[in-house]
Amino acid sequence: MISKKSLIKTVVLTAVCLGLFIMFAFIYKQSRVEIFDVWAMKNISDIHQPVLIDVFTFFTNSASKPYQYAIFIFFAVIWLVGEKKWIEPFVLGVCLFGIRFENQWFKNWFERDRPMYDRVIEITGYSFPSGHAMISIAFFGLLSYLLVQNYAFLRAYRKYIYFLTALFIGLVGFSRVYLGVHFPTDVLGGFAAGGTWLLLCVLLYKWLVGLANRRVH
Repeated sequence: MISKKSLIKTVVLTAVCLGLFIMFAFIYKQSRVEIFDVWAMKNISDIHQPVLIDVFTFFTNSASKPYQYAIFIFFAVIWLVGEKKWIEPFVLGVCLFGIRFENQWFKNWFERDRPMYDRVIEITGYSFPSGHAMISIAFFGLLSYLLVQNYAFLRAYRKYIYFLTALFIGLVGFSRVYLGVHFPTDVLGGFAAGGTWLLLCVLLYKWLVGLANRRVH
């Protein structure tokens, strides 16, 4: 059974993430924030090194669309075919396809131009919020949560799993700034928006699991 305390905590965290996203959506155009964004981009461009460019390009590519879809299909097949589970692949699919749609909608709504400070890779489209940051925290965050929830042998290592997942997501976000394709506020806004969707998907998962358990009993 899902505890009431756990549900309340998840709802509160969802509200906090949503509030943070709304805040970034309102402040990123303010002059002081724009000054910070420009200052950060110029200083980060000063530390460009070939080795670091390769490292952060790797993290950016690791969180790209083909890898996300491949990972989703891999676990969907395991859960649906191997373990006869439908809730996990359903919620993970809602998470992935929903967050990709949301990100595109947000980009078209805000229409923020990408930075032009020593850009390392070429990319099209708008800048706010960062798709890599937004999608990574939602998809990889939910995936790690589902793995811990479904496999008892992973629960003893959940702190390490969540830490490594958070580290990976953080590096993906920073890679977008380092490679010159996003402002810091794009990434922070993306994390807030993606975190909101992640927690909504967690709530959906808990609700479906609770519903399934009630039907069994």
